[in-house]
Amino acid sequence: MGKIHVTGYDNTVQSTVGSFIANLPEMLGAMAVDPRCLVAIAEFADVRYVQFWVEPNGRVIAEVISNLNIGDAVALTAHDERVLRKMGWSEPSPGPNPNWRYESSDVAGLMRVVLMTRHAVYEVLREMPGNVVNLKTWEFKKPRDLRNDEVRTEARVHYQAALREIAKQLDG
Repeated sequence: MGKIHVTGYDNTVQSTVGSFIANLPEMLGAMAVDPRCLVAIAEFADVRYVQFWVEPNGRVIAEVISNLNIGDAVALTAHDERVLRKMGWSEPSPGPNPNWRYESSDVAGLMRVVLMTRHAVYEVLREMPGNVVNLKTWEFKKPRDLRNDEVRTEARVHYQAALREIAKQLDG
């Protein structure tokens, strides 16, 4: 089984929302059969995002940004949150799951992730097919002494940015 090409944590590839959504089934399918733990983030111009954590066993955790983890981005409305809930996304909570999320471990679930993500991007985040999206993918090497929830927490982009900001304040 081959390994798919990743951009690396610090590199992005720019595309359009329409292309990203059209290629999402192929991307997630390839990630699900890759022997590595992979992360993919699609960030839109307003810095809101969807992201995917794919484990070597094929488990996929898809996420849509929530108001618990939104930083300076445009908040989701109560209507947006009702739509996500109705679609089947799990509620965000403080800790390792601060975003709306859906977990899958089989092909049917993976196809559901694709459809739910498409709907979330177009109907909740209100992206248009021609809008720009920045994509990045990377391998996450799990330290043996961490649980999966701890690993996912430490891999989060906002978590890493907060750590860098704290380190900068301590150094300066």
